[in-house]
Amino acid sequence: MNITLNPHSYMQAKPKHVNPATFTSNYQTIGKLRPHCTYFFRDDLEWGSFARYLNLHFKNTDKVNIYNAACSDGTEPFTLVMTLLTTLGKEKSEKFFPIEAFDLNTRLVKKAKTGEIHFLPGLYGVIDFLNLKFRTLFGDTRFLSYKKQKHGGLGVKMNDDVRRMVNFRVGNVISKVRNIEGENTVFLCRNMWMYLTEAERIKLAEKLGQNLKKNSVVVLGQYDLSNSNARKLLLKNGFEETYVDKVYEKMV
Repeated sequence: MNITLNPHSYMQAKPKHVNPATFTSNYQTIGKLRPHCTYFFRDDLEWGSFARYLNLHFKNTDKVNIYNAACSDGTEPFTLVMTLLTTLGKEKSEKFFPIEAFDLNTRLVKKAKTGEIHFLPGLYGVIDFLNLKFRTLFGDTRFLSYKKQKHGGLGVKMNDDVRRMVNFRVGNVISKVRNIEGENTVFLCRNMWMYLTEAERIKLAEKLGQNLKKNSVVVLGQYDLSNSNARKLLLKNGFEETYVDKVYEKMV
């Protein structure tokens, strides 16, 4: 999740104007180390079920295009890479890569490209470590190595082959949706809708409905459901709920 709260709206902000020094969030106590709050295998999505759903939903498709909006430091797209490889295996996962990930914050995108992610202090760091162990069936070292960070905490560096499975860019979510072809598309826009204005939410949902074709998929986060009308807007624009919580299919 990327929380970008500069004086301008989320949609109108230009990437070059995003200044990390003005970056704020509701998590100020940990913001000095990581100016956002997210972690590997964030538990508001059933990652294994989601991977199996994608495998079944796109079983007759040779290539699937996955986009990850507000990708922050890369924690979320790297989580999806590890989930697909662990759940489906390399051969069945290949058609989902590379994942196209983007964020407004230039500094975070630059950091994500390195594949280096430090754990948050306290409980979040413990969650990161345990999730990496258990969710990868103790195969975490296939994907990453553990490193001591400059501030003294523990972090990881994703292996080169994993980093190549994600393309990180600076980008605006509406601009990206406008340029999507629409065929066989998965669009993750999780835990970001509550930072949009009402007009921006309506515009984003409409563009997703217009540009994503039948059987495409949109994924929300828990904060989107509890703090915005994202679900209602998706349903209004041709999406329907699936058996995986927070995952929506384009039906028309």
